[in-house]
Amino acid sequence: MVKVKKVTGEKLTLKKSNKLKKQNGALKSEAVVEVDNSSVKMQAKKRKLATSDQESTGKKIKTKVKNEKLKAPTVEEINELKDTRNLFHSNLFRLQVKEMLTEIKIKDKYQTFANKWLENFKQFAKDLVSMPEKQNCDEMLWLQRSILKFPFSSTELGIEKQKKFYFQFIKPNVEPYFIGSFATRSWLGSKLVADVCVQMPAECFQRENCLNFVYEQKRAYYLTYLVNQMLKSKYFGNLNVNHLKYNYYSNNPHKSVLEITPTYLDEKLASKVIIRVFVAGAETSFKLSRFVPWTNNVQSKIFGEIESEASVGLATPGYNANVLFDLTMQRNQQLLNEIFTERLNFQDGLILLKVWIQQRQLNTGFSGFSTHILAMFIVYLFKHSKLHANMSSYQVARTVWNQLAHSNWDEDNKGISICPPENKTVNQPSLEQFHTYYDVVFVDATGFYNICANLSLEMYKHVRSEAKLAVDMLNDMRLNSFHFIFMTKSPIYTQFDHILKINNDDTVQQILEMHAPPQLKLNYTGNSYVQLLKVITSLLRKGLGKRVKSFLPLEQLTQGWEVDEKPQPTPKHLHLGIILDPDHAFEVLDKGPETIAEEAEEFRKFWGDEAKLRRFQDGTITESVVWASTSDTQLKKRLIVQTIVKYLLQYHFQLEEKDFGYIAGELDIVYKLTSAFKTDKVNERYRVEQDTDAEALSLRVIRVFNDLARKLQGLNELPLEIVYIAGTSPVFRYCESVPILPQARYIGDKLFAQHMQCGVIQLSSSGKWPSELTALRAAKVAFYIEIARLLQEKHKLRTEVTYDGILILKEGYCFKIEIAHPKEIALLKKEINERGITQYTDSESSVALEKRHYILPKVTGALHALYQSHPTFGATVMIAKRWLHSQLIDDGLWPEECTELLIASQFTRTNSPQVITSAQMGFIRYLHLLAHTDWNAELFLLNFNNALDENKISEIEYQFHATREKFPSLCIITAYDQKHYGYLWSTSTKPNANVLARVTILARQALAIIESSLLSIDEIFIKPSKLFTASNQGYNLIIQLKPDMVPNTMATDFGSPFTAMGKPNWRLPLADTNFVKAAVQKLREGYSDFAAFFYNPNGGKEIGIVWKPDSVFEEREFKINEVNGCALSDTLANKIQCKKEILVEDFKFILKDFSIRIDSAQEVFKASRITTVVEKERYFKKEVPESK
Repeated sequence: MVKVKKVTGEKLTLKKSNKLKKQNGALKSEAVVEVDNSSVKMQAKKRKLATSDQESTGKKIKTKVKNEKLKAPTVEEINELKDTRNLFHSNLFRLQVKEMLTEIKIKDKYQTFANKWLENFKQFAKDLVSMPEKQNCDEMLWLQRSILKFPFSSTELGIEKQKKFYFQFIKPNVEPYFIGSFATRSWLGSKLVADVCVQMPAECFQRENCLNFVYEQKRAYYLTYLVNQMLKSKYFGNLNVNHLKYNYYSNNPHKSVLEITPTYLDEKLASKVIIRVFVAGAETSFKLSRFVPWTNNVQSKIFGEIESEASVGLATPGYNANVLFDLTMQRNQQLLNEIFTERLNFQDGLILLKVWIQQRQLNTGFSGFSTHILAMFIVYLFKHSKLHANMSSYQVARTVWNQLAHSNWDEDNKGISICPPENKTVNQPSLEQFHTYYDVVFVDATGFYNICANLSLEMYKHVRSEAKLAVDMLNDMRLNSFHFIFMTKSPIYTQFDHILKINNDDTVQQILEMHAPPQLKLNYTGNSYVQLLKVITSLLRKGLGKRVKSFLPLEQLTQGWEVDEKPQPTPKHLHLGIILDPDHAFEVLDKGPETIAEEAEEFRKFWGDEAKLRRFQDGTITESVVWASTSDTQLKKRLIVQTIVKYLLQYHFQLEEKDFGYIAGELDIVYKLTSAFKTDKVNERYRVEQDTDAEALSLRVIRVFNDLARKLQGLNELPLEIVYIAGTSPVFRYCESVPILPQARYIGDKLFAQHMQCGVIQLSSSGKWPSELTALRAAKVAFYIEIARLLQEKHKLRTEVTYDGILILKEGYCFKIEIAHPKEIALLKKEINERGITQYTDSESSVALEKRHYILPKVTGALHALYQSHPTFGATVMIAKRWLHSQLIDDGLWPEECTELLIASQFTRTNSPQVITSAQMGFIRYLHLLAHTDWNAELFLLNFNNALDENKISEIEYQFHATREKFPSLCIITAYDQKHYGYLWSTSTKPNANVLARVTILARQALAIIESSLLSIDEIFIKPSKLFTASNQGYNLIIQLKPDMVPNTMATDFGSPFTAMGKPNWRLPLADTNFVKAAVQKLREGYSDFAAFFYNPNGGKEIGIVWKPDSVFEEREFKINEVNGCALSDTLANKIQCKKEILVEDFKFILKDFSIRIDSAQEVFKASRITTVVEKERYFKKEVPESK
């Protein structure tokens, strides 16, 4: 454990003992706190230590005076030690938090830099001169003569008839001041933003300026005038338009801000700091009661519309809150300064919360959960005695998460308010009134402004669930929660199962004009994004109901524009993420009210022709909508929500499919049956649908195997009873990435099969098994012969006996069954040492056999059960395997079980924010795992069925971290690995560090492509061919194989990066043979010291070769066992040199029956394109046997 002892007033020393514990990749140690205020005991310890040191070194050590008093521990130190004992599961968590805060803490030089700029700006503001008189907004000479553009576009906002008003610049009567993160000392990020507020005097406004966006326009004029004067001022050095940009605050087109890069102070520091200037009206500019939620401050006549009785008096709570944000800024900032100034624990606690929410991208955009809400929530908790001044930063963050997780700001009268009850005024709204007009309520210090006015209900609920998850992780003693809470980046798009994209401007305009209520248009004038978000989510929430957990927008922050350019158009598109509820998303029926109920008419009106009257088995007759058949495949059921969304948009908004995009299941095509193969070739008895896929066919294989298992267990004539039968192939785990068709058959006396499914059987115990390995295997063969005879006699099944198993043909599928016996493993371990003593030691062959016969069946059963509870697991693995194979990473480089177990670890994670319900998004999360995992520090432990207790888990984790170099680069452990922990599913060579690094790079590149596609407004989603086609760069040589030697995998083929698309090969190979795999394995065994070999096992017709570094091919001394691929040196005697030309000739000889040519990638591709039709027919002219 790590012991923390008090030595002096402010100095702590850490002593590490030999008994270190590990918990989930991190040290788990108990903190032993020893605080003793007795100077006598402390001095006694010091004398004892000094004596022992003197005895050990033989040197005299000067000791201090006996009666010297030690400094007493400070309050901060005592609190810190108590926190470690009472709050943290391990001392390491506290150290990690402390270290992170130290790392991200902004240096004082940046604080000084920003303060220096503000002092200059204050002097500049002081020297400003007010305009002598008011000017008509259309006739401002100072703006007409300037190169600056006005950062507010009435046309863009749809304002057509703006009443003329007058503007007069009046110098600020309040000094500019810092607001936001700089003021609370919670700066964060690689690009630091210091927010400065310039307060407009109340004299700038007239009483009616609160109406019809006049306030926003005057605010923009004031900002523009400041920019104009700054360009002329002596206080800002060589400031020019290149250092200034306008932008929208939080994507709000009504709030323009100025972004300044102050290079004149320090060019190096200025590259990391942005000064953002806000202009806000003084609180006394208007009566705050003028902006209560139910007040109307926007008239429809400014849009060129004739006011109707329905539109007169409509409340504009969104517009009102937008103005109140400015008017209350000073008072709220004063409150923040009061709470955060001189309280380092609150500042650090806010930084922890910011890291947490920014890692999840939940604070972005107009409707995000801003960090300002977090800061104000800390103020609220402090005011209500939930937080105390002596709490640590960790306690502050934990209390915020805990309170947020149990909050109900969206429920009537459950909202919160910072405003004290005694300060309530006559016109101040009540919480009940706030709830009438806002989804989420959190009232500020004035009692008039709802801080969560723009926060969507869906986002609030999602943040609340994330806070609850954080608390649960902190309470989990088995988990190193620091990594998952603070260090793991979780982009918001990785949490979406489906994404709806509406990018077409005409479509947006059509929806808003025809379906947006007048109140929405008045409330969010010009902000098409917010109007569209509310219209769409309202419809989808009603239609999807409990099928969906959340609708979250996928927003991007707007980019700033030059001050001499016109304002950027506001976003007019919507990317809406949909998080499904796995318990209800796949239901095939929406059951409505009974036909005599009052709601029946509304139900029929909402669903249109899809609503039908149906009678159910319980006798009820109700209106219902059926979206799929109960017999449909899982692939079709996973797209039910997509079907519903498309119908709702088409029926209610009259949209066509080209008007919107829906991302769901685009990558499922990779495991579907290729359209090039026609299923009418399959035997009519095993009828297969043309639109089937690998997942649906896996279920079919399992059913056939289960029937075979029953027949095997019924063979009572065997000398020993069959007590256990289990499958071991990926198909039994729903992880086979290609369709397995019932095509296996005998042609003559030979069994031909595209795939072979393996299984093991165990016989009842008997003491008569031979004690010699060869004899035991011969006995197993005798059992195979007897089983084959009985299957043929009793069940008419054709079989073929081999030395290592029995091949059984059943219903078009080929199964290979092996007998497992523990004695065989013991005999493989048996060896006699030099002293003649028999000992049993694990060998490569014994471990492989134990894995195949005993461990793999258990893991297969566990993953099969995982699929039953998470039906998306299988499809996710299929997509992931196809992606790896398409990048020429085969099972010889990256074992397929590694992919299955890595994805299983994501499905079994208790700290996952959302259950993976979409295979496509599950694959994206897998890519994220590959791209961002620290393989050297990460241990993947799958505790199936909780078979490992906490002590065993701690022991395994300790061994992993204490002896990391003994474990493979990718370390995966399951509960069934017995004593082979860490060495069973991966080895030092499969995958090795180079392959792991390559897969990481490929995953990062794939993620970048996917992310740009998801955020793009020009495309719906990336084409699968871009992800599932490897690059042809980086390979030194390409071996082109004969097409007729590579069977087609029946899955969708996206072509090869090395050769032109050729005719598919439907010929079946001999059962239990794979010529290409065997050839690659032979190349690796003989030449892995000189080159790396890559190929696609899913129908790839090329082998890529990458030479090892040049040092391998340098001249060296002659050694009898190191002459492979070598020749005598041309320059030095007694030296040999490995030559690539010789190796290429060796490759040609090994592959003489399989290859066409060996050349560079460019030459192979060129040759494949100019190949004549005659040359093509050479490999395809043979007749393909029909499936009968």
